[in-house]
Amino acid sequence: MLKTLILLSFTIITFSSSLKSSDFPTLARSEFVFACMSSNQSNRDFMAKCSCAIDEIAKRIKYEEYAQAEAIARLWEGASPREEAFKSVGLSKERMDKLFRAQAASELECF
Repeated sequence: MLKTLILLSFTIITFSSSLKSSDFPTLARSEFVFACMSSNQSNRDFMAKCSCAIDEIAKRIKYEEYAQAEAIARLWEGASPREEAFKSVGLSKERMDKLFRAQAASELECF
């Protein structure tokens, strides 16, 4: 009985920690895959590569950081004075650097 309880506790702890390490919602993952495929080739091979890429990114950064970096990237694309001022904020550079590192690792791993 004690062995079963210990095994069950270990399984629950292991399963819950794996859930926490992958906090990307399905919608965010699918949006990434669709965008990745549309900028490359829309075939099964690239679907697998793009799916691998978002999985690798999700291993390296939390979804909250990813979402913030995506929002920052949209601001960086603009050319208004407000957006230019935002580019110099340290937090935005830090978030973008972390996203760029995760993307680079995913490209090396998946493409």
